[in-house]
This record gives sequence, C-alpha cells and structure tokens, in this order.
Amino acid sequence: MKAAISEVLETMYFTDVGFQGEPSEEVFEGWEVSIEMSPVAQGPPTSLTLSFVDGFARELAANMLGVDSENLNDDEVRDAMQELANMVAGSCVVLLGPENWRLGLPSAQKKQGKASHPSSALTMVFEGSFVGQASCRQG
Repeated sequence: MKAAISEVLETMYFTDVGFQGEPSEEVFEGWEVSIEMSPVAQGPPTSLTLSFVDGFARELAANMLGVDSENLNDDEVRDAMQELANMVAGSCVVLLGPENWRLGLPSAQKKQGKASHPSSALTMVFEGSFVGQASCRQG
C-alpha cells in the first residue's frame, strides 16, 4: 500500500508523503475516500480507505488539475480524491496480479472528526505535519 500511495502521489499529484506506523488520533476536517478491491475467485473484498485533511486534499486536487487550490469547489476536490483512490487501488491490483482482482467505484465524502481507520492504519505526513491516514480492511 505504501508503494502504491507513494507512486501515485509522486507521479500524478507531484507530492511526496512520509509514513508513520502509528495511526493518528487527531481530529480533523477533511475528506475520506474508499474503494473496494474484490477477488475474482471467491473471497471477501478488501476495502482501501484514504483520509486527508481538507487543505492537503485541496492541494492534491489543485496539483492534479493544474489550478490554484483557492479556486476549487468541493465537487472538484471530491472527484480528485475519488480518482486518487482509483489510481492507488489500481496500482495495488497491478502489484497483486490484475487478473485476480476487480475494482469497485470509489466514493468520497467530506468529514469532520477522527479518521475511521483500524489500529493498523498508516499515518501520512508532509513536511513533518499530519496530512492523512491510509488503511486496508478485508471483509
């Protein structure tokens, strides 16, 4: 998951994040986006969830769209977050064997509070500051 997130953020969003093993307990206003990866053979799907603080999500969207972050509306940020989840999940599927997996449709919502990630979540930092979390959950 780290490799997929890093690759997509660097190549498509021109941003590099660091990872910490401990999930953050920070309360934040931001975006949460999820996408399911389902095995072609029988088995439970895996849900990839990414959460980003609003300012960082807007910067990512602006980088992707080549515009100033102040000119973005929530629909544009939502679309960019959904595309980010789609690309990260797609990269994971390529690493796992694309013939064995199907991707669902991503969904993103604006959220306030703690990120809803399991204790195994990765915390993402940018320039030393908390910017989001990532997790995969089976079932």
